[in-house]
Amino acid sequence: MRLLVTGASGQLAQAIRLVWADHDLVLPEESLLDLSRQDAIHSVVAGVRPDVVINCGAFTQVDRCETEADLAHLINATAVGWLADACEAQGAMLVQISTDYVFDGTGTRPYREDDPTNPVSVYGRTKLEGERQAARCSRHLIARTSWLYDAWGKNFLNTMLNAAAQGKSLRVVDDQRGAPTTCRALARQLKVAAEQCWQGIVHTTCAGETTWYGFAQAIFEAKGLVADLSPCTTADYPTPARRPAYSVLDAARRRSLGRDLMPAWQEALAEVIHHPEFAKEA
Repeated sequence: MRLLVTGASGQLAQAIRLVWADHDLVLPEESLLDLSRQDAIHSVVAGVRPDVVINCGAFTQVDRCETEADLAHLINATAVGWLADACEAQGAMLVQISTDYVFDGTGTRPYREDDPTNPVSVYGRTKLEGERQAARCSRHLIARTSWLYDAWGKNFLNTMLNAAAQGKSLRVVDDQRGAPTTCRALARQLKVAAEQCWQGIVHTTCAGETTWYGFAQAIFEAKGLVADLSPCTTADYPTPARRPAYSVLDAARRRSLGRDLMPAWQEALAEVIHHPEFAKEA
């Protein structure tokens, strides 16, 4: 299988590079596969002639999206439509990475794929439009995930560890619930999904749920660290963009489609802590 990956410098692309080692991978530099340029997208896709395109590229700085809405829409929505058209022309499958932020977070049970969406931030709205654009491709998979991290990249895990190493006092939100998900677990699940030609919207998060504070506690416990950590509320830590208070995603459809490789979030965290670098196939 020939695979083209956008957003080559990102943390998920790095995991795909490691997990999909038995496939023909093409990860162009972002200056070449520039998601802000329609001509660049069509040129690269036509030149590579992939079987599958995984769109890991996105404007994910949630608060910046509030003040740079046009750029967020260009990268998270318009560019996805260009990718869908380019994939359609090549007969390729488009895998679009989406987010729990398409929901408003007022639910009390895990969200199913067919639950009504109602994003409360620019980021969520542009990613939802990206889902709609991806669906223009006849062969498409929309993989919603959440709280993505791994041993590499800029993410919550590394932010917590770096802050603790500097002896900083940490106040972490304890009233937002979700499922921390490792890039390597997601990459393994995407590999199975593409090989088995899953279609439509699928929720792809690790199992279970916690809060950001609970996640931070688990990180420090797993590392054997004592940190100056205390809980706070969302109101105590205001941000430009609203976050969903509850964004746990239901896994029933994923399990009905084939092999479910998403572990419990605690198990996934333990793998990252004990095997920060890995080079094994799914």
